[in-house]
Amino acid sequence: MISRELIAKYFRNECNDNEKKLVLEYFRDNPEEWNMYMPEEEWDNFVVNQEVDPDLSRRMFKTVSSQSFRKGRRLQIAWLAAAVSAGVIIGLLWMYRPAARTPIVASETSSGSLERMTEKKNISNALMRITLADGSEVLLSPNSSIRFADSFLSDKGRAVYLSGQALFKIAGDKGNPFIVYADKLATTVLGTSFTVQSFTESDVIKVKLHEGKVQVSAADPSHTAWKDKVVLLSGEELTYSKNRMQASIRHNAPAEHLVKAGPANTKTYTVRRPDWYTFDASLLSEVLDQLSSYYQVDIYYYPSDLRNKYFSGKLHKTDSLETILKDIALLNQLTIEKKQDGYIIRKTD
Repeated sequence: MISRELIAKYFRNECNDNEKKLVLEYFRDNPEEWNMYMPEEEWDNFVVNQEVDPDLSRRMFKTVSSQSFRKGRRLQIAWLAAAVSAGVIIGLLWMYRPAARTPIVASETSSGSLERMTEKKNISNALMRITLADGSEVLLSPNSSIRFADSFLSDKGRAVYLSGQALFKIAGDKGNPFIVYADKLATTVLGTSFTVQSFTESDVIKVKLHEGKVQVSAADPSHTAWKDKVVLLSGEELTYSKNRMQASIRHNAPAEHLVKAGPANTKTYTVRRPDWYTFDASLLSEVLDQLSSYYQVDIYYYPSDLRNKYFSGKLHKTDSLETILKDIALLNQLTIEKKQDGYIIRKTD
């Protein structure tokens, strides 16, 4: 929600670029809010201070009058005149487009001219694959949409506006950064693969990096308490709360591999198992090393599952390995999985 004062400031042509963008995006996403902020009686007293170009005015009036406006209302025409006098167009074609037509939006440009935008919306239950003009690929999730300018490959940069969730595989172009705007966040990349999740009804926005490197920042730093610029590395995920205006990062640990207990070549020599033997608060990894060597059986485990775990006990040579491992597992919240060539010990889920 933006303030009424900011909207009034916008029509006085006193906004900076970030404030203009905020107002434009707000009314593109919430066309039904327009009359609440600018009722008819306020427009009765509205005066356009700048002369509107006659040719542009006629062309825009023809576009507006072709839409399904309510009779007797001067609001839309006054709005249009104010927008042109301020040097911008406020998404008029997108907000009142017929449902059967290809979605086209109008956006602000520095010169005040009308820039055409294309929208791709996924209303199916499957992923939609979209290939952009630069070769980048977008896997658009159901109930999601993206918008981008027809002049996508211009010198203004590659920008996409996302609502919902999408996985991006970006074609590298060091001289032309790729930016994904998702509600309050902007994700800037040069060439990488990442997923952005930003549903309107959700409080959180998520950016997960699959490979490469991206920078995540506020889409409009002047309107949020979170002003950091965070660089994500492969496997990391940023979660931003729109209500709290705070972000957190989950650092994913690298994939862990099974480790084989005991000497590297346990079957190249014979080990004599004593009649009885004890472990006195021994590290569990060392216990498994010794048992693997005594019984000449392969035992595998994940190091993190055994971290800070110990075992004490007196064992006899006639005790079966499976019984010993089950006792160890029971005492340490572990599970034993028997394989043809040995055992796998892992943490209980």
